[in-house]
Amino acid sequence: MDIKINEFKKVITSPVIIGLLVLFIIFNSIKIIENSYFKDELKVLNKIVDRFGYKIDDEMINRFKEYYDEQIEELNNKIVREKNSKEYNSISEFYADHKYDIEEVYNKEEVEFIEELGIMEAYYNMIWEIDDFYSSIDIMERAESEILKYGLSGKAANIVRKQYEALNERFHQLVNNNEHKNLFFIGKVYKMHSLLFRNILKTIIFEIIILVVLITAYLVNYEFDNSTEYIVYSTKKGRDLILDKLQITMVSSILAATIILLTGLGLYFIVFDYSGLWNVPISSYYNRDYNFPYLSWWNMSFIQYLLFSIVLVYLITLLFNGIAFIIARAIKNTYFAFFVFAIIFGLFLTVPGMAPRDSITIFIGGFTPFFLIINPHMWFMESGAFTTFKHYELATVGIWALVLLALGVLSINKFKRQDI
Repeated sequence: MDIKINEFKKVITSPVIIGLLVLFIIFNSIKIIENSYFKDELKVLNKIVDRFGYKIDDEMINRFKEYYDEQIEELNNKIVREKNSKEYNSISEFYADHKYDIEEVYNKEEVEFIEELGIMEAYYNMIWEIDDFYSSIDIMERAESEILKYGLSGKAANIVRKQYEALNERFHQLVNNNEHKNLFFIGKVYKMHSLLFRNILKTIIFEIIILVVLITAYLVNYEFDNSTEYIVYSTKKGRDLILDKLQITMVSSILAATIILLTGLGLYFIVFDYSGLWNVPISSYYNRDYNFPYLSWWNMSFIQYLLFSIVLVYLITLLFNGIAFIIARAIKNTYFAFFVFAIIFGLFLTVPGMAPRDSITIFIGGFTPFFLIINPHMWFMESGAFTTFKHYELATVGIWALVLLALGVLSINKFKRQDI
């Protein structure tokens, strides 16, 4: 136990590791605060959900319309009529007449009412787009678009079609379950899904990987960096110390990941209020950031998607811990090991793309942790030609866990036999 504690102390007293950890926390905080300028607008949805709920059905629509009409009437009777005799049927008509003079003509409270009503109107109007939008979606046409986009043919193209056929079944299930008919932050306006998962979480993942590789390489090669390997590995504990080092690197990596996740996501949810929206299906039409909606393989609420993503981040952390351990064990220098890791990372992203476009080998590159971390905003859902597989994330983690376990055992056994 004393040895493990001593190894752990090496990590928490490293100026580079602690400095990077603090730097990442500050960087993430700045990034979140920089994007907080519209946080007050998001609270309008919370008020709507508090009043009507987030599930869109006939009863909810009728209640929403009645309330919306009341607000328009209040706009006309209490605000507009005092300034001029014209009445408006929507806030859009009002804005058409008052593009530039709202703050000049109306006081602060009136401006706030007008702005809130405008946001409410946007949510209300989008309800009438949903059925037409989803009736226009052709999943197999999406598959052909992906095939054409990457120039796939033969077996590769057939695999894509097969996966999208399975997705097509899930799509019809999603529509029949009305998973898409739920209020959420308007993705086309606020892009909250991209902000949280594509921006914040992806940044956090890369920060964790940097820390994991440095921690692992630093601890595994500590004796070699300080020229004490002959003394340490000739003791009674000897070569078995490598197992203690591996355990401590895993614990330290998980601890670093936890700190980065807690501080980053903690601040995010303090700044952005998701109250009342935790159980909204992630495949909600409103969550659509771009032209194609998010289609999850399972009926997942926002909180479920978030928790599964966090669990996946921890699993990825352990995978990269294993990769870094094997590299560091082979290369007895901390910073050179980090440099080699960066090269390997780049190769895993570029080399698989050189595979024949008609062969199934082109999909191999997608099933790596290096590729897995590129699009965390599309985990567990339709995500393009190379990763739209129902159990893509689980398969990637499982395969690499077995491979790294085997390579790790070989690396440790080799270390115990080789000359220092």
